[in-house]
Amino acid sequence: MSKCLDNAKSEQQLDLLQTAPQELELALATLQNLKPDEREDFVKRWPSTLQSLCELMRVTLEGQAISNAVQISEALATTLSTYLGGRDIYIPNGERLKDALRDIRIWREFKGNNLEQLSRDYGLTERRVSQIIAEQRAAFVARKQRRLF
Repeated sequence: MSKCLDNAKSEQQLDLLQTAPQELELALATLQNLKPDEREDFVKRWPSTLQSLCELMRVTLEGQAISNAVQISEALATTLSTYLGGRDIYIPNGERLKDALRDIRIWREFKGNNLEQLSRDYGLTERRVSQIIAEQRAAFVARKQRRLF
C-alpha cells in the first residue's frame, strides 16, 4: 500500500474514533511539559490498567535500550487512552503470535534432513513439523514473488 493510501486510511481511522488529532497533540505537549512531581501525580491518577500498560511498555522499551523509555511509554499510554479509552476491544492472548514465531524458528532451523530433531526440540510430531515447514515455505515463496512485481 502506498504512503498516501496509508495516510488516508490512518486519517479515516482517526475520524471513526471521533478524536481530533489536535486534542492528542495538546495532551502530549502538556504531558511532555509536566514537572517531575506533576508527572508522578498525574500517572498515579491513571486507572490501574493504564498504569500497567504504561509500565509494560516502559520495560519493553528499556529492554530495547531506548533512553527515554519513561516518556515514550507515557506518551504511548496517553495516545492509546485517547483513541481507545472507553471502548471494548479484544486483545488476543498471544498464543497465535508465539506459535507463529516458533514456526519461523523451525523454518530457519530446517536443514532438509532434521525433521525428527526438530520434532523433539519443539515437542511436536514430525507430521506437524512437516506442515509448518510447508506453510513457511509457501510464505517464503509468496514474499519472494511479491518482490518480482
